[in-house]
Amino acid sequence: MIDSLGFVLKSGRRVFAQANVAFLAVVVLAATAHSVEPNEMSIPNASDSSAEDASSADLQRRMIEDLKFLSDDELKGRSSIDPSIFRAADYLSERFAELGLQTKVFGNSPLQMVDISVGPELNSVDENYLELTVAGKPVSSTDLETTDANASATGVQLERDFTPLAVGTRQGHAEADVVWVGYGIRAPEHRYDDYAGVDVRGKVVMMLRKEPGVNDPTSPFDGVENSRHAYFDTKITTAVDQGAAAVMIVNDPSSIERMIAQVGKRREAEEERLEKIQQRWLALPEDAVNSRKKLSDQIGRIEAMLGEMDGQVDAARRGLLAIGEAGLNPTPGDQEIVDSATGERTTRPAIPVLSISRELANRLMPRSLVDVEAEIDSDWQPRSFELNQVHARLGVSISPSKVPSPNVVAYLPGRGNLADETLVIGAHFDHVGMGEFGSLAPDTIAIHNGADDNASGTAALLRVAGELTENLAGPHPPTDHRRVVFIAFTGEERGLLGSKHYVKHPRFPISSTVAMINMDMVGRLYDNELTVYGSGTAPSFEPLIERVNQTTRFRIVTVPSGYGPSDHSSFYEAKIPVLFFFTGLHADYHRPSDDFDKLNLDGMERITDMISQVSERLATVPERPVYEKTEANVQIRRQLTVVMGVTLSQQPSEVVLSSILASGPAQESGLLAGDRVVKIGKARISTIEQFMNQLRRRSPGDRLPLTVRRGQTELTLDIKLRAR
Repeated sequence: MIDSLGFVLKSGRRVFAQANVAFLAVVVLAATAHSVEPNEMSIPNASDSSAEDASSADLQRRMIEDLKFLSDDELKGRSSIDPSIFRAADYLSERFAELGLQTKVFGNSPLQMVDISVGPELNSVDENYLELTVAGKPVSSTDLETTDANASATGVQLERDFTPLAVGTRQGHAEADVVWVGYGIRAPEHRYDDYAGVDVRGKVVMMLRKEPGVNDPTSPFDGVENSRHAYFDTKITTAVDQGAAAVMIVNDPSSIERMIAQVGKRREAEEERLEKIQQRWLALPEDAVNSRKKLSDQIGRIEAMLGEMDGQVDAARRGLLAIGEAGLNPTPGDQEIVDSATGERTTRPAIPVLSISRELANRLMPRSLVDVEAEIDSDWQPRSFELNQVHARLGVSISPSKVPSPNVVAYLPGRGNLADETLVIGAHFDHVGMGEFGSLAPDTIAIHNGADDNASGTAALLRVAGELTENLAGPHPPTDHRRVVFIAFTGEERGLLGSKHYVKHPRFPISSTVAMINMDMVGRLYDNELTVYGSGTAPSFEPLIERVNQTTRFRIVTVPSGYGPSDHSSFYEAKIPVLFFFTGLHADYHRPSDDFDKLNLDGMERITDMISQVSERLATVPERPVYEKTEANVQIRRQLTVVMGVTLSQQPSEVVLSSILASGPAQESGLLAGDRVVKIGKARISTIEQFMNQLRRRSPGDRLPLTVRRGQTELTLDIKLRAR
């Protein structure tokens, strides 16, 4: 699932009765909370036949095998741009074929290739160059006095002394004298202008990153935090406005220190991981050939990664930015500029922008960068000047880079009067790889196995495919059923790329696609609570969910919206009704700790049973679901991670604390049974659902500002929440 922090919860309605809501409050809020496990529940209509038991056991065994394969370290986190994604795709292709599905979907293959952008990349060295001279003599970072005719090629080196940045033009060159413009800032509100007194029209400007007084609370700028003047796009736009031909950016000391610390932290973590794996390797018996090889391969990958990190440390020390570090889109692009003196209107394109090392920049300055920075910070006044006979010739050539990545598509042909209509069932099988893109564990480069996100949904997809194939194409198939298309999507973690591509290039017409069912993160069932999004995208969906749940007996939370940060949203935007099954965000989301051993396998079995029943009814019911418009804003539901030690009861328009658990956070904070909840923080509370939503946003150790009414008095108490 892609990061959903930008979504806002608009609506969500519980299907179960109010009495069950009160019961749920007891379960999730009491410090001694008890999770209702599947084996404690009475599920009617369950068959006792040994044949069905054997079939169910086999399905569960295969699902566990699928989960273990998809979440194994060998797949390196299933990044959609890593070659390992094809190994996962081949596995899924074979599994679809084993289940009896049609896999000759695109020619003779189930693979639909999707081009995924991996950001900008430099073209040839000859097209990305920087030549500097002082008084006609070539300058390098290591030998200012060299007169070697090849100094520009051997002295100033690409990705050692300079790097073109994607925030500038992708194709361009410039040749001009160099002007030092301090921080490259014009801030009339602070009476500060680095361009005052210097003419930069047609010149190459060299400037510092950030702004005066970084980390100094007395700075006229924001000091502790960056103001807009520190942003790359503001600096570059200002340079374009002033007529500059190119920009050379020099990193500031505090940013360099942070870069070095970040790389060092990542390196230490990898060294620790390497040591642990080496110890495991040494502890293995010699006859454990497969395990020893697996660990040896991991050791080799980590050692190669450490070698790459050596280069990252060197680049950080020199202060060089990576090609996309200042931004991925040229700033400002083609833009109309009005000359303040003449009123003349001209259009200037984006200009070349380079990151250059502090060592190289120092060789161009009449005094050290440290001294100039200190002078500016001493009185908050600019120190800009033309550099003495410094001339630059530079060029950049950057291209977008894309790699192919596979959707895996298979289908079960339809029958009878419904054969030409399609039901799509999908789950994404990619994740965030080693964590360089999309990880919520900052500065961590480690395998993110994504057992819940979304090996769980992919394994569920395979199980549902097996069950539907048996029911719809077995010995006693229904007379009429729709074609069922099963899709394992790639690129979901990079913006729903695989599902968007399929919607634009469907194997079967979108116009004949009646519904889409999505499974994303269905492996952490907790408190028997299953969330189903899209219940409002067709009038028939909520009654269908209620009817099926009479057998499966989940505590269902329905959210009407068909939007959200997962693949169903791509289909809903094409006006196709959708259902999205989900067990909630948790502390391991997009972190290396999302591993197989944390999955609720029994819960997954029950969830796939429910999805299979819903899918079979959608495949066979004669009436096509009717698309309904829903709210676009939705927040993906978090699992509850905290306890208060209270039970709640819903009264007309208010929530009452019906009991207080001894020695719990609520009692320690002074809450009493009978207190009536007024608000949490600034949010007014009138329902248990509102109360629960506030708690879901909190983490263990957080303090909850709770206002209650006790008699005629309002009290605000501070409750320190505990982990569940």
